[in-house]
Amino acid sequence: MAAEVVHRTAHVPDWKIKEVEELKERIDKSRVVGVVGMREIPASDLQQMRGELRGSVEVKVVRNSIARRALEASNPEIRPLAGYVGDQTALIFSDENPFKLYSKLEKAKRPMPLKAGSKAPKDIVVQAGETSFSPGPMVGKLQAAGIPAAIKGGKVVINSTLTLIKEGETVSPKVADILKTMEIFPKNVGMDLKAAYEGGIVFQAKDMALDVDKIIGELATASVRAFNFAIEVGYATPETITTMLQKAQANARNLVAEESIPEPSMMEIVLSRAVAKAQAIARLVSEDAPAAAPAEKDEEKKNEVAGVE
Repeated sequence: MAAEVVHRTAHVPDWKIKEVEELKERIDKSRVVGVVGMREIPASDLQQMRGELRGSVEVKVVRNSIARRALEASNPEIRPLAGYVGDQTALIFSDENPFKLYSKLEKAKRPMPLKAGSKAPKDIVVQAGETSFSPGPMVGKLQAAGIPAAIKGGKVVINSTLTLIKEGETVSPKVADILKTMEIFPKNVGMDLKAAYEGGIVFQAKDMALDVDKIIGELATASVRAFNFAIEVGYATPETITTMLQKAQANARNLVAEESIPEPSMMEIVLSRAVAKAQAIARLVSEDAPAAAPAEKDEEKKNEVAGVE
């Protein structure tokens, strides 16, 4: 007799099912849904960030499994967000578009000291010069971290500029401690928007990391160039027609004045230019005419002719 195969299904707690359903409902009602990374954010800072964002951004911290289930059970267009849930993440909801949301979260980040064992986010350079530290044990701590320090004139001085740690290198405990003491915080910590959904599109972080001020400047420059080009080639639009007519009028007035065209409405200008030209010609003629000889010179010539000395 063949063995009977029994399929067993893991029991899902009622509280988990309820939480998934509530989260799915929140997802379906939201204009923008995002997945943010929460790693290395101290609890006190996270609380403060949430308070600052309250009113425009709602942060929902749930288990990763619940977040994935809720996203996978939602609209097919939003399901790809489930692939960004992992490590220490949370879901956020907002009415602002993903680009503004990304910018807002970036501005909410705070400088944090590097922890021992973490990776340097960039090259960390320590500049040469005087420090604010008092002479004493601090010199030894700086030297132990690889920073060339000495006491000069009663002050702790760093002798030369150096790259203390390069990007991607592991931060040692001594380096982490000295960077914190020197208040060098090369990393901004906050909620990292990994991806966001709006209107059927899932945007990745790289898509939302825009320099808005630069783009606005480029658009303004392009607008001015397009306007000037349209004026130059005579392309009439509601925005250019007034300037085109003003330019045409100015060109027509200049042509009439230059060519002395007897246009009734321009006769005053034509006559004024004619008078100005006549006066200029008169001045030239008077400058070219020979000057009259002084009376004394005439008298001398007369005496010479008469033989009078």
